[in-house]
Amino acid sequence: MKRLLTIVVLMVLFLNTLEAQVKVNFTLTNPRTSGGFFLMDLKATVPAGQTWRVGASNIRVDLSCTPAGSLTVKADNPAVNANSNISNANGYQAMTTTSVNGGVALGLNILTFNSSGFYVFQPGTYTLGTMRWNIVSNCTNTNMTFRIPPSTFPTVVLDSLTPLVSGTTFTTSNPTITGNFNISNEIPSEFKLYENYPNPFNPTTSIKYDIANNSFVKLTVYDVTGKAVETLVNETMNAGKYEATFNGSKYASGVYFAKIEAGSYNHIVKMLMVK
Repeated sequence: MKRLLTIVVLMVLFLNTLEAQVKVNFTLTNPRTSGGFFLMDLKATVPAGQTWRVGASNIRVDLSCTPAGSLTVKADNPAVNANSNISNANGYQAMTTTSVNGGVALGLNILTFNSSGFYVFQPGTYTLGTMRWNIVSNCTNTNMTFRIPPSTFPTVVLDSLTPLVSGTTFTTSNPTITGNFNISNEIPSEFKLYENYPNPFNPTTSIKYDIANNSFVKLTVYDVTGKAVETLVNETMNAGKYEATFNGSKYASGVYFAKIEAGSYNHIVKMLMVK
């Protein structure tokens, strides 16, 4: 009996430890300007040994800059670059972004009425969507911070139907764009696909590209046999500077090619993944 009681106690402690482990960390990356907007990509990293069963969620970011009002929230319905697994698919409605608390904060909304069958993110890093702000005037000292509970307007993040609490089951990493990060509406003079960085990479790499005028853009990654393995971009885009991320975690080491097609421009860069 004592042995059985000991086993039960150990199982409870083990389960409590699992529940307290961080399931997801949210970050804002890739600050850039395009077509009169300032943009940042919202990413979620699920650590090894964890999964995130994505429930209806609202992830909020506060903004301050100098002078005040030089950036304003751009609400998007649907959200730009919304993750295709949790936006208008798998029982989810189209993801949106909204102005919150009088425009002080921007919220990214994951919308679903699911009570079961939630999409599961396995360990890895995923882009959830792109947050946009209107550039009213040039600004400096830009500061963006995740709004985390408890607060008057709390961030609500769900794993299935279970709320995640920052500091125990989800964390946030604020972007390092404070100081003299000057935001202006710079339009590239020509189309360009840059070499990916890092290269070689394991397992993710960033691919920057410039769009000189509004165009339909397709950015595809091919393996060495010429088979398309990932389509990173496939949409009409405003002129501006962009960056995409290729995650090769589910592919084998080897040579890959990134090809961009934008209007009459096309170009290919060679990438090497070494695991």
